[in-house]
Amino acid sequence: MSARRPRPLPAPLIDALLAVSATLGLSSAARAQEATSPPPVALSAETYQLGHSPLNEPAALAKIPEAEPAHFLIPVGTGGLNFDAGLKLVYVDNVFLTQNHPSDDFVIVPECDISALFPVGQFNALHFDIGLGYYEYLKNTQLNSGVPLINPNTDLSFTLRSGDFRVKFSEKFSYQESPVYDTGGEFFNLFNTALFKRYFNRVGALVTWDQNQLVMTAGYFHENLWSANSVFNYVDHASELFSTDAMLATSKAITVGLEAAGSLNSFPNSPSYDTWRARVGPVLKFTPSEFISVRVGGGYERIQYDSSAAASLGLKPENTYYAYGDVEHTINQFLHQALTVAHDNQLGFNAANLEGTTLSYSITWAPRPRLSITPLASVNFYNESFGSTTANLYHEEFTYYLFGLSAQYQLGHHWRTDAGWNYRLKDSEIESHGYSQNQAFIEVVYQF
Repeated sequence: MSARRPRPLPAPLIDALLAVSATLGLSSAARAQEATSPPPVALSAETYQLGHSPLNEPAALAKIPEAEPAHFLIPVGTGGLNFDAGLKLVYVDNVFLTQNHPSDDFVIVPECDISALFPVGQFNALHFDIGLGYYEYLKNTQLNSGVPLINPNTDLSFTLRSGDFRVKFSEKFSYQESPVYDTGGEFFNLFNTALFKRYFNRVGALVTWDQNQLVMTAGYFHENLWSANSVFNYVDHASELFSTDAMLATSKAITVGLEAAGSLNSFPNSPSYDTWRARVGPVLKFTPSEFISVRVGGGYERIQYDSSAAASLGLKPENTYYAYGDVEHTINQFLHQALTVAHDNQLGFNAANLEGTTLSYSITWAPRPRLSITPLASVNFYNESFGSTTANLYHEEFTYYLFGLSAQYQLGHHWRTDAGWNYRLKDSEIESHGYSQNQAFIEVVYQF
């Protein structure tokens, strides 16, 4: 079946948003950004890739150190916290992600965020970040659940150092209802719906052994996703995530290593989704100058269906590959860009596996100390199925486009304003599964 192209991008909306951005001088949002800190740089290519590499995501996030902010707005002992509250106005032109007859809406979103870092002794630290919000739909009032959301940035971690070892314990929890926006990096292949109520929890630890030129890590995390609506309970799952790598700095510019990751995935309501996954391959980090960093990796990946129904459904093991390349480039003090190219497999939504090839690019322009503007473009080629040998089961090939423009401006010591626009287009071989959506927002935040 040939795909029917979703609605084209409305030019008047683009022009209006560009005019708003130019008039107000806004830049890309960073939830815990402080009044005295510089504007955020472009979305890291490696960070963006996390959304497409669920096996490596927990360990990669755990490797990011909790650097003490340049200034605590609320000092507490030897540490401190930052607290902000804001009001966001959102316009969405296709709330229900439909191919035809879209329904638009205005959404009012009061929200707040609190983050803190408390040193424990000379080397250890406790860090947490909690974000809350509530979505009030003005037209489609049946979507108002009356329940506050817990943002995906919510995190509690404790870093323990002993000699050459560093152990980071972390706990991430969120509750979200929107299927596409404000959900972090993870993609859900949803359509014809406006609500996907879900709880997410991930707990675990990453151990790092630092021997200067040689750095080794090993991590274990337990992850759960629960749907709050029985319609989607087939995606409920528990995963055990394992990862390890060893990186050797052969020179100031080159680091080589080996990485491996695996998972055990159990779906209590959809046993045919049960799999174990494993991957292993080399990785190279190249820093030719202080302005350019490159990371490339890839290798063999195995996907094994291990449910009791696998044989009767014809589910056979998949021998495939993963690969990625990340480039970050600081052009000058005003411009920073990031590029990611990747091929990966992750847990599917309508089938057991979602194979994807991604190309994403972002650039941050900071013409003034208080102002930054960030365009983002991403193209994703997806194939969701139960493997190459199961043509009789669910199968969908589609291309998912994401284009965005965001901006942030620090109005003063306490006030910040954000604005942004995102355009999503899903072009599917199954006509009724495609959609397009524009989302625009403007937000004012007060930092206590």
